[in-house]
Amino acid sequence: MNAPQLHLPSTGPALAEEQVELFQNSPNPFIEMTQLRFRLSGATEVVFRLFDSQGQEVVTKKGTYDSGEHHLVLHRADLQEAGLHTCRLETLFGTVSRKLMMY
Repeated sequence: MNAPQLHLPSTGPALAEEQVELFQNSPNPFIEMTQLRFRLSGATEVVFRLFDSQGQEVVTKKGTYDSGEHHLVLHRADLQEAGLHTCRLETLFGTVSRKLMMY
């Protein structure tokens, strides 16, 4: 699977990590679906990646979002197997990760 790449600037001032925040998914653990909320301090391209317990990327979603709070819904059908997963949110402001559990 060729995952979309986020093009980060190679020069310029460093951006503060607190400009992107990824909240714990709810519910967690989940069975059928869960909501992933995140907050951005400015408009940016966002790449969401979900990895299974072996580190294999199983879900990739990409979009452009304005500043403020947003959410993505993850359904059981999006995942190949139950277990512990890592979600990673990549933005121009930084990258943040969280663990989530699907029964």
